Amino acid sequence: MEIKLPHMPFRFDSPEGRMEITVRRSPTHTGGEGQQHFVAAVTFLQPGPLALERIQLSAKSETYGGAMHILTEGFKVTPASHDKDSVEFRVLTALCHAQGVVDLNG
Repeated sequence: MEIKLPHMPFRFDSPEGRMEITVRRSPTHTGGEGQQHFVAAVTFLQPGPLALERIQLSAKSETYGGAMHILTEGFKVTPASHDKDSVEFRVLTALCHAQGVVDLNG
């Protein structure tokens, strides 16, 4: 499914609690492959054991602004690539159906 967010920052509710989409610098990797400098992810806003966890999204760019632009112009989300009982599946499904999110496929 390809979606776009109405604005950034973007917050939404999921079965796991309140969530926020963030863009951060990616960890530095060594090796021959091209490095993506900024990546988007869903973060948990509530305190608890998942507070430091991030669910990676497909929006990646060499610049912070580029990653933000991708989030508001369209990016791919694949909840079905995760186990149906997983936190990732529930959160990504909630993101796809959150108020204001536009489904670019339909």
